[in-house]
Amino acid sequence: MALGLLSTWVILPVEFKNADPADLRPALKDDYVRMIGLAYAADGDVARAQQRVGALALANPAHTLTDLIEREIRTAADPATQDALIHLSHALGFKLPYTALRPPPAPRHSTTITITVVATPVSRVPSFALIEHAQLSCVDEPDSAHLKFFVRDAAGKDLPNIAIAIRSKDVLETVYTGLKPERGIGYADYEAAPGTYAVTILNSQTETFANLVVGEMPANCKADRGQTPRGWKLVFQQK
Repeated sequence: MALGLLSTWVILPVEFKNADPADLRPALKDDYVRMIGLAYAADGDVARAQQRVGALALANPAHTLTDLIEREIRTAADPATQDALIHLSHALGFKLPYTALRPPPAPRHSTTITITVVATPVSRVPSFALIEHAQLSCVDEPDSAHLKFFVRDAAGKDLPNIAIAIRSKDVLETVYTGLKPERGIGYADYEAAPGTYAVTILNSQTETFANLVVGEMPANCKADRGQTPRGWKLVFQQK
């Protein structure tokens, strides 16, 4: 038995070559998902990202991404990886964890913390103005209602990777510009159920715009004559 163990573990150990990503142990699969997120952040190729995630044969990809995002938020180890995973989760159509949309809770235990405050010039924090908003009717949105966002820089060029928070009584979601490049890299949208919404651009000094009402689909769109709000078009430009 000793000779057998010596042979298999030391002299002639089993070597895996060209193994599939699905054969990786869970911890390495987590690292692989992190790399997929960083690769997607670099190339924006949703199809390739979907293919790579699928190759891992995860039992529940949405749960895996949610767990990774929450761990990255708790440890604050690498903000770039955290943002990449959030972008990947959104691109794959998974719901973001609530912790990704709010600051982490204060520690419950009593402790002494020394904080060094570094003043950041206000000019480094972007600010956007709502330069155009228009109510959409059932003619514009015949199938489902949407909130449509267009975000531009001060020169009027589209801005990708801008996070927009959407809130209502039952909703707390974040969408990102640039995930539908065929409509412009500064474009984002959200399929909205009937209700009243408030939106704001995250990580900026932009004010929140509220009272965006979305109504039920009218029985007769032609007779409605645009009275029922079926969505909104909002255009933001950096100041």
